[in-house]
Amino acid sequence: MPDTTMNSPLARADGDAGDRDDTGNASNKPASGRAPIEGKGAMQLAAVIWWTVACVGHFIFGIYIVGSYGVATLHGDTAAWNRVWPTGYIPAQPLGNLIVAIHVLLAAMVAVFGPLQLVPALRRRAPWLHRWNGRIYATVAIIVGLGGLAVLADDRGFVGASQNGSVAINGVLLVACAMLAWLYARARNFAAHRRWALRLFVLAAGVWFFRIGLAAWIAIHHGIAGFDPGTMRGPALSALALGQWIVPLAILELYLRAERARGAMARYAVATLLVTSAMAMGYGVYRAAIGMWLPAIHWQ
Repeated sequence: MPDTTMNSPLARADGDAGDRDDTGNASNKPASGRAPIEGKGAMQLAAVIWWTVACVGHFIFGIYIVGSYGVATLHGDTAAWNRVWPTGYIPAQPLGNLIVAIHVLLAAMVAVFGPLQLVPALRRRAPWLHRWNGRIYATVAIIVGLGGLAVLADDRGFVGASQNGSVAINGVLLVACAMLAWLYARARNFAAHRRWALRLFVLAAGVWFFRIGLAAWIAIHHGIAGFDPGTMRGPALSALALGQWIVPLAILELYLRAERARGAMARYAVATLLVTSAMAMGYGVYRAAIGMWLPAIHWQ
């Protein structure tokens, strides 16, 4: 199979530093004398499909945060915070409310800035924008992650207490990946920077994965199943809380290893996995958009 040399948002050059330009980005040109890599084009195309679905879903989620929590905050409508998040606003707890507000509203920036970091054209044509967007994204992601841990410590998590442990692990890993991505970028080790930045992206998307997973679960079962909506506890939510970061991170690790695999079978298998994952994400985004996000948006 000929190599399409498509610039996938997740793609990297296979091989050594000769495949990368002076900014550390993947080069379109294969190394001298190297034959096309079978299965690479299929995997890169699958990555483009996956990223497109994730990008659309993130932007809708960001609009939802601004149009619901953001507008409610501007209008002083604190009751609106508790329509979805029962402990989002608690009277006489100004510090806790401020932490929740920062955590939620900055999540809109994470939802928008994150996908932009995965666009190869942005890195090539406007490296300064990629760098500054990355700095803002990583900084905001750390603040959101630490804010989420503070929310959990204050027992004001969105999910029930039985899921808080998994969500906390997600937050700790997010902060660690953000710091490692920044350190490797500073050291100009762009191959390592890319790996940790991709891990940061899927971990920062944990709350997004949880919500589209929950929306899909409810739609498939034609209603609430496997958890108590009053307490937000149950085996279904425990599984989602684990899956929100373990499954995407596992898929990413398979992708990174398939890039370096000698045989084409691994790349074709990962391409199939990415397309299947994109289809599942697309269904979850659709159900979350029509059932959770768009109806909650109020611009006035």
